[in-house]
Amino acid sequence: MFPGYDEVFGLISGFTLSVYNPSKYLLQEHVDRYAENQAQVEMFNDQKTREHYLIGMMRVNFLKRLESSIYSFRMTLARTIDKIDTLLDKIEHFDEHRAEYTQTDLFETEDDEELEALKEILEVGKKVRFRLEHLNLDTWREDLKKDRAQLLQLKGAAEDVTADRDRKLDELKTLISGKLEQPINPGNRKALVFTAYSDTADYLYTHLESWARVEKGIHIGLVVGSGDNKTTYRTKGYRGQTDFNAILTNFSPRSKGRTEIPDMPQDGEIDLLIASDCISEGQNLQDCDFLVNYDIHWNPVRIIQRFGRIDRLGSTNKAIQLVNFWPTPDLNRYIKLKDRVETRMALVDLSATGEDDLLNNAQLKDLLQDELSYREKQLMRLRDEVLDLEDLDESLSLSEFTLDDFRIELMNYLEANKEALRDAPLGLYAVVPTLEESLPPDLFEGTWRDIVKPGVVYCLRQTGEGQDSGRLSVNPLQPHYLLYIRDDGTVRFNFMHAKQCLTLLQKLCQGRSSPWQELCDAFDADTNHGAEMGAYDDLLQKAIAAIARSFQKRVATGMQQGRDFVIPPQQEQVRNEDDFELITWVVIR
Repeated sequence: MFPGYDEVFGLISGFTLSVYNPSKYLLQEHVDRYAENQAQVEMFNDQKTREHYLIGMMRVNFLKRLESSIYSFRMTLARTIDKIDTLLDKIEHFDEHRAEYTQTDLFETEDDEELEALKEILEVGKKVRFRLEHLNLDTWREDLKKDRAQLLQLKGAAEDVTADRDRKLDELKTLISGKLEQPINPGNRKALVFTAYSDTADYLYTHLESWARVEKGIHIGLVVGSGDNKTTYRTKGYRGQTDFNAILTNFSPRSKGRTEIPDMPQDGEIDLLIASDCISEGQNLQDCDFLVNYDIHWNPVRIIQRFGRIDRLGSTNKAIQLVNFWPTPDLNRYIKLKDRVETRMALVDLSATGEDDLLNNAQLKDLLQDELSYREKQLMRLRDEVLDLEDLDESLSLSEFTLDDFRIELMNYLEANKEALRDAPLGLYAVVPTLEESLPPDLFEGTWRDIVKPGVVYCLRQTGEGQDSGRLSVNPLQPHYLLYIRDDGTVRFNFMHAKQCLTLLQKLCQGRSSPWQELCDAFDADTNHGAEMGAYDDLLQKAIAAIARSFQKRVATGMQQGRDFVIPPQQEQVRNEDDFELITWVVIR
């Protein structure tokens, strides 16, 4: 009974969403009032552009909400209708009292409170405020009413999809029931369900609460931030039942150390937790062994961070499982609109800073489009395989890791070898084995044995003068870059993987005071004692090209993460080999 995505998209595309676009209705004779000088002209034009792309973002938001849950979609429609109703009421009130509002300039009042009250009645907009008397209210009113009628039509269709007709909700119940009946690990009944929207989280809790408690005999909890947290888990005499940390502790009592918290209850647990991304980072919930992404965050790292709540050290579970609810193919086709809109929004945001000399718009558009299409490819990979954070390098920051251990070792080494380091020439290199018997058998535990293959670890230093403020926002080790590239040209660790590169060097080289003579002889034979270095020159060129690509992607990513990001000036950006000097390199054979 609910329309297909093609029809929904057609309806959404037909929305003018004029409630977000007051500048469109500014009467021509009043344009000069908002553009009296160059600064106002730029602000006015920027406002019109922002409104244009905000409407595009809102259309995509409708689709993303629909992907999450029919309830979230319905609530978004309802909120938009409420905004339109409020604006229509404001326009009607102004029309009824137009004579008294326009006969004198009421904005000349010296009473601040009265002035703010008048602005609320007689103006619209946020960054740029428009006086209602300067707008074509008749046309705007008609567009608003048209949008309202279309939104009501879609909202009515969404309201027909009640919880008992919500197949996605039914599928979630089936998954949880199956997990309870056939635990992944003996006796473990826990399940964690993530969603990007608090509306969806509330909806799931509302319609799973009785089902979980009565039919399945388990306690359920809801965590969506500082407020509106809920749970069926109650202990007499215990205060703070719905406290954020209390719910998480009672969901994962072993990993949260509940037995060491005297005022916490020690009997019973929460087995089903519904959560928003407020807990996607920094929480130990590894008592749980089953996680469901009820919707897909556009950033693949966030999906892996969610899974990281249960995929953690200290877990006693022998196996854990991740289940993703992916968009249907036809919705996914429309969600790609989000990429184009976000690219343009980032360009608009940059142009609004007045720093157009940093990068030209055409270059920025290419960078952003590359980054966003890369995100899409990452999501497609996540659908078909299990990835870890190392595979999503462009989304990582060195701030997520600690290099303190390496810094301490470095300071000790510098102190003990000042003279030797001062006199050492650039370009020194060493040759080390991969997994030869001469290395300790436990040196490369776990996945390291699959990672370390013949190749080179390069340490490069970016040349050129500058304050490095912009480059530091991209590469926290600025001006140095570490990269591990295999002989086949595969870049396994790029410069954002500094910790992995340092760990690799530590494992291969630390404690070794003499060279592996056999490896050095073989290297000399292969390179004619350094006269024929073509293979390593080629690897170095590929390494620098990979650094340049990742540098530009991190610029693009940083632009989307917030306005505090500092874009490196054009002359300080990484482009080619002329921007680097080779400090040292380690050949792995």
